Amino acid sequence: MLSSRYDTSVLSLTITPTMACNFRCVYCFESGHYSSGRMSEETENDICKMVEQEATHLEKLVITWYGGEPLLAIEPIEELTYKFKEICKQFNIEYSASIITNGYLLTESVCDMLLELDITDAQITLDGNAKIHNSRRPLANGGNTYDTIINNLEKIHGKIGIAIRINVDRENEKDVQSVVDELKKRGIYEDVFCYLGLVTSTNGTCSNCTCMSSEKYSEFNLDFWLKNNMPLESLYPKPMGNYCGADYAQGYVLDAQGNIYKCWSDVGVMEQRIGTAHDWNETNKKSTISDVQSQSVFEKYMLYDPTEDPVCSKCKFMPICFGGCPHSRIENNQLCEQYRYNVGEFMQAYADAVLKEERGEDYANSGTTCS
Repeated sequence: MLSSRYDTSVLSLTITPTMACNFRCVYCFESGHYSSGRMSEETENDICKMVEQEATHLEKLVITWYGGEPLLAIEPIEELTYKFKEICKQFNIEYSASIITNGYLLTESVCDMLLELDITDAQITLDGNAKIHNSRRPLANGGNTYDTIINNLEKIHGKIGIAIRINVDRENEKDVQSVVDELKKRGIYEDVFCYLGLVTSTNGTCSNCTCMSSEKYSEFNLDFWLKNNMPLESLYPKPMGNYCGADYAQGYVLDAQGNIYKCWSDVGVMEQRIGTAHDWNETNKKSTISDVQSQSVFEKYMLYDPTEDPVCSKCKFMPICFGGCPHSRIENNQLCEQYRYNVGEFMQAYADAVLKEERGEDYANSGTTCS
């Protein structure tokens, strides 16, 4: 665990070039933190200096473009990419980049631009059929978004890696399958990877009354994967070192003003900053964020030890969970990983899938179910 958390070979940066967003999703944990404007050149330079300071011991630089809606500020993405790649070339560092976008502005020409910037993967969210999706993920002015996203997907699938996230709660659980059905109908499905995301009450912006329990979600998720002939090996439980970038020492999130956070769920929450890109590079100047705040936030994410947790240390699933989402734990809304509830059913389904693949059978149509 400690080796994974404090590995210095990879620097992982999630960067929000703008906190502006053209959507107003009903469950958005950034609600109240939207702002107009884009990242300044000064902040871009501060971030590049951060990377340069770390470059001598890096083997890989991993960038995730985030928001807000990052495609509302394509210029900083372009400018920073060229600077990052120059640093990587100078220090012989491997570079990779992806983007999390609502997909509304991801036209074919924008997709081509992203590929030129070596942004090879995009995550896009669809929450059901047109009616359901539009009610949950409307434009800021209340307009519909579904048709534009689907039309964009028709033009870009197969060109860039696409993960389709389907956020699920009790309000849309019956409409999740319609996403897969529509993608299959339009010839998109084979070129994308669909998965479910559990809607949670992050930062108190979503009512718990509509959220699924972890146990219910576990059953629902496995049934979804089996029904749609998805590669079960991608869900196969594996030993874990650290959970995510939030409990990884060289994982940081930067907003458009250069504020640094440990978790992207904290973006825009000033009390959760651990520093700024400018202060990072100006060691002789007094930080605008108190040492007490910075240390407190960092300790909450980095010093939690599941092997000493009175509950987690006694759980046989701890090595493939490590206490679950750090942010949920800090908010006292800790959610156990789905394996705790259905690992037996999942392993049986996985074994069945392996055997049927060896026999040349289609396990999705073989009667295998999750009860």
